Amino acid sequence: MRYFSRSQQGVILLLGAALLLLWAWRGHFGFSPAAPPAQDLNQVFVEVAGNIPRSGVLVFSQPPTLSQVLDQAGAAAASVSGDTKLASGTRVEITGAGQYRLGRMSGPQLLTLGLTLDLNHTTAADLDGLPGIGPVLAQRIIDFRQAHGPFQKIDDLEQVSGIGPKKLEKLKPYVFIGEKEQD
Repeated sequence: MRYFSRSQQGVILLLGAALLLLWAWRGHFGFSPAAPPAQDLNQVFVEVAGNIPRSGVLVFSQPPTLSQVLDQAGAAAASVSGDTKLASGTRVEITGAGQYRLGRMSGPQLLTLGLTLDLNHTTAADLDGLPGIGPVLAQRIIDFRQAHGPFQKIDDLEQVSGIGPKKLEKLKPYVFIGEKEQD
């Protein structure tokens, strides 16, 4: 058996210690994980469209008023009445001469932002973007809604031909029943 000199033993010991430290550093052994970056999970997304300096989707930390949205978009001062708060997923279209029109973002855009679709106000094209829903089933949902009136609860989707309990469970995270409109 071969023996190592003291200097060789020292080098082997140093290399072993370096490898052990490298392993501990790479595996975060003995260290607590870093805290994730602070994020505001209640972000409000509002889309602004039209001939304005900053069109697109704007992000707010709380529901903004229409005047706040127009200010951030750089729109010319529009005649805004009241301080109505805008919900996440709202689309503001600047039509010119200080006029605007409020609506809802498109279904694919809502889904991309992690927002849900209102079953009673969405289109077949929007529903087509949901998992397990194709154009035929999306049209069946719209036809059912037109024939039977607005959905009262999400579980009413099971009455649509082609939607069973498993498909309903997959759809629930992506849809909601909005407030009834006042006549």
